[in-house]
Amino acid sequence: MTDKIQNIILAVVVLVAFLAVMPTIITSTGTAYNAATAAGDSATASIVNLIPLVAAVGGIAIAGFIAFVAAKKLKNGDS
Repeated sequence: MTDKIQNIILAVVVLVAFLAVMPTIITSTGTAYNAATAAGDSATASIVNLIPLVAAVGGIAIAGFIAFVAAKKLKNGDS
């Protein structure tokens, strides 16, 4: 039982850590977007704009997967 609760706590910690890093990702992407736009490279600027979306989906998916596995173990009674 303790193992399962630790996994749920780990999922919450991963999500909070990811959310703490997200402003840095957004700021860095904004800087890269401005640099690409100034250089006249619209294709690169468009791709750089997708980085925060991909990072958000990845971070939430990892935390969700950890929580899902922990909840599945709780439901099945596995250790």
